[in-house]
Order: sequence, then structure tokens, then C-alpha cells
Amino acid sequence: MKIWQNKKLMIILGSILALLVVAFIGVRTFGQKNNKATQVADMGDSYGIKYFEVPDVDQVFINGIVQPNQTQSFPKSDKNTSEPDIKVSNGQVVDEGTVLFTYEDKDVTKEIENQQNTVNKLQTKRENTNAKWNRALANANEANASSKTDDKEGASGIQSSTGINEQYQSEIDGIDEEIGFANDAVADLQTKQYISTNAKFKGRVSIPEVKDANSPILRLTSEELYVAGKVSEKDLPKIKVGQQATLTSISNGTVVTGKISYIDDNPPENKTEQNQYGTNSSLSSYDVKITLDTLEGIKNGYHIQATVDVGKKEAVQLPKEAVHDSGDKKYVLVNDFGNVVRRDVQVGEEKDGKVTIKSGLESADRVIVSSEKPVKEGDIIGGGDAGQGAANENGAAVEGGAPDAEKQEKASEEKTEGK
Repeated sequence: MKIWQNKKLMIILGSILALLVVAFIGVRTFGQKNNKATQVADMGDSYGIKYFEVPDVDQVFINGIVQPNQTQSFPKSDKNTSEPDIKVSNGQVVDEGTVLFTYEDKDVTKEIENQQNTVNKLQTKRENTNAKWNRALANANEANASSKTDDKEGASGIQSSTGINEQYQSEIDGIDEEIGFANDAVADLQTKQYISTNAKFKGRVSIPEVKDANSPILRLTSEELYVAGKVSEKDLPKIKVGQQATLTSISNGTVVTGKISYIDDNPPENKTEQNQYGTNSSLSSYDVKITLDTLEGIKNGYHIQATVDVGKKEAVQLPKEAVHDSGDKKYVLVNDFGNVVRRDVQVGEEKDGKVTIKSGLESADRVIVSSEKPVKEGDIIGGGDAGQGAANENGAAVEGGAPDAEKQEKASEEKTEGK
């Protein structure tokens, strides 16, 4: 009986010990998970950032390329084989009407040579006629002097000299008339021998460095630029001529403003828009022209994304500490889905510690107002963990207020689709 009791006691103690081991392992595992969760939260909140969230506005994205208002290429003419005499230099800005280059019309030059040969022959003919005239007069005078005729016969000799003069003068006059016609023809042809090509508009000259059979003599490009973009049929009803647009250069991030100046009512033939997966969709695209308010930081050929606010947009007033200086430019730092990016902005009135932002910000941008740790462009800080700051109704930066995930996803999809 005693042995049974001891065995029972050992079984109970073993069970208790096993339960303690299991409990210890569970607590340790749970503690490790909690530590990992804490580390993630600490990483997301380690900067102690306060944000200002720009109000969300319905927008249309237009992708395009900067192009000149006017451009003209000057190829060689097939019938003019001479090398052009270029009167301008590469990169020179010329006014309308400036002579760009001249070239010789070989056919006209050949005709001028023919006419000049004709003039030379006529001059020789005239000289020969004059010589004959002089000989005829000399012969007549000699005959009159040696004649021993009466006065009547002498009178007939004088009359004969007069007839000679009339005859040869008539021939000379006819030759001079032909010479005059030929000289007039030469003068007229000389005005066509060298053809000048003038600039039809003010622009910058570009002369190809490598010249081959297909290269033009030169190109003229206007300095006035615009953005040639496209908009899908679903966004076409939302935009109109005259609407303000914010344009961002893909290459260098330069932000400028502009206006929609033209919308084509007809889509290009047999062309459809490409979606974000690189395949053609059934949506048509329409050409849109956007004029630029300034060309600072913008070059011909730059790729641009234009943003047009089609909803009601309120003026953005940022806390003064959110706006930074870089030379003569103003900029802010934005949490763009976890990446710190720079946005160049144009500022307006500063009042009561707030700065009015005229352009440069996008709908739903999360502007970094301040941080406990230094934050710079290019940092990766996470996309909006709990404990990070957002803007309250009065526009002040406050703690907490992570952006709505659905709003983030929507903005990302719209930008991707716009591209």
C-alpha cells in the first residue's frame, strides 16, 4: 500500500513538472514573439515623425514629352548638288527672316554660261560688222577720190557712202538689241543662281556634326516648348482647356505649372492605351497639349507627368518648419509610401507660422513636418506605422493618424495607371 502511494505521488509530481516545462516554453515563445512585434513597432516609430497630410482631391494624370512649338528640318534638294553656304552657327538663336544658308543652282549657272557665250559671240559679230563698215566706207572714199567724173557722178559717190552708213548702222543696231536681250537674261538668271533660305520663325539652329546623304543641312527649333501628352477616354470628360496643371519632370524632379491649351476630340487611328501591365487595353487615348508657365529646369525631350486637380481643391497651408531652403528654391520632404522624397514647391503668403503652398504638392501627400531623428531625401522609414504624425482638422501636425491603407492603394493605382 505504501509503495502504491509513493508511485502515485511520483506520477503527480512528474505531471506537475511536465506542465511547468510546457508553460515555460510557451511563455518564452510568446515573449520572443512580443519582442519581435515590439522591434517592428520601434523601427516604424523610431524617427518620431510628425506629418501634415495634404487633403485628397480627385486627379487626372497625364504623361507626356516636352516638345518645341515649331521645328523645321532643311534637307538637301536633289537637283542642287553644290554644298550649301551656311550663314549661321550651331546653337545660334536667330530671328524670323534671318538668312540660314544659300546654295548654287547648277542648272541656272549652266544657263548663265550659255547666255554669256551668246553675248560674247554677239560682241564679236558687232566688232566684225564695224570692221566691214569701215572697209566699205574706205573703199567708197577711195573710189570717189580717184574718179574723174563730173559733178553728177561725184554726187552719186557721196550718195553711195550715205547708203553704206545706213546699211551697217542698221546691222549694228540689230546686234546691240540682241546683246541687250542676252544681258537682261543673264541678270535675271543671276538672281536665281544662289538661293537663300530664311528662318520662318525665331529659333535655335542645330547643325548635324556627322553629315551623310540622309542628314539635313540644319534644323531650326523654336525655344517655346509645350508638353504633348495623352489622356484616356475615362478621364477625358474630367478635363477642359484652361485647367491648371502641375508638371513634374521624371528625370530631375523639377516641378512647374502650366495650363491645358488643347484637347483633341479624336483619338489617333488604330491606337489604344497601354495599361500598367504593358498590354493594350480597349481604352482610347486622346492628345492633350499643355503650355508651360516657365521653362526653368525643363528641356526639350524631357518626360513629364502632369497632374490636374478635377475636384475642389483648398489652399494648402503648411507649418513653417516643414518648408526648407535649397539656394533660391523651396522644398518639402514627403513620405512616399515609405521612401523620403523631395518635392520642390512654390510658396505664397506666410502668416501665423504657416506657409501657403501654391504648387508642388500632390493630393494625399504626407509632408514631414518634424522628426526626433534627422530625416533626409532617400531614407526608407516605412509607409505609415502607428505613432507617426498626421494633420488634424486645423492643419497642425499631431501624433498618430496613419494614412488609410485603402487611400494609399488607390493613389498608387491612379499614378501607375497614369504612367
